Amino acid sequence: MAEHRQLPLPLSPTVVPTYDNFQHGANSLAVEVVQQLHKTSDAAQLYLWGATQSGKTHLLLAACNEFISLGMRSFYVSLKEQTLSSNLLESLDGYSLLAIDDTDIVAGRKDWEHALFNLINFSREQSGKILFSASAAPASCGWELADLKSRLGWGPVIKMEALSDAEVRHTFLQAVNSKGLQMSDEVVDYLLKRHSRDLNSLLQTLALLDRESLAAGRARITIPFLKSCFAGLDYHD
Repeated sequence: MAEHRQLPLPLSPTVVPTYDNFQHGANSLAVEVVQQLHKTSDAAQLYLWGATQSGKTHLLLAACNEFISLGMRSFYVSLKEQTLSSNLLESLDGYSLLAIDDTDIVAGRKDWEHALFNLINFSREQSGKILFSASAAPASCGWELADLKSRLGWGPVIKMEALSDAEVRHTFLQAVNSKGLQMSDEVVDYLLKRHSRDLNSLLQTLALLDRESLAAGRARITIPFLKSCFAGLDYHD
């Protein structure tokens, strides 16, 4: 039997996250609330939480991109970045939207908790907008600063659901068709069995296949062609 392994794709993002290319699934409410952020002049805060691959990062980046398209400044950061200092949050002045991803990564770290607490207070004073994401609701993240736990729940707190396999497949096929590529069900099944089910990663893979197909002057993606695209990577069939 073939060994199913994730294709290691060290690619930079090639698909700009927008609301249009976000698969809503059970997350329509979250999309609707995020889209309202730029429509108010008052302070606004939103906290999205849920499992990996539920689309939190996509929505944060989509919101940032929308603000930029409207001529406003936005700032995105993932607190997964190990080299970051909590001092970063003290310099976020003059942005219309702040998108703080993976917020719960710093739960229990006193410097970060106080920095987040101050950031929320400052943003509210300046009528700013903050969009947080985390893997759990504020009360379940292990925050030691009670006032921060309370403030993280000042705005709507919305749980996001991971896409079903059928929704991931449907969205991927839509993207394939939009690029004018042709993939049989056999080829799609082959790829999905050997790849992370994370939609953003799948779309990066598709961007790579699109480039390779253009270079080869072909629109039909076959299993041999798929294998050839990853021949230089650590992939075993």
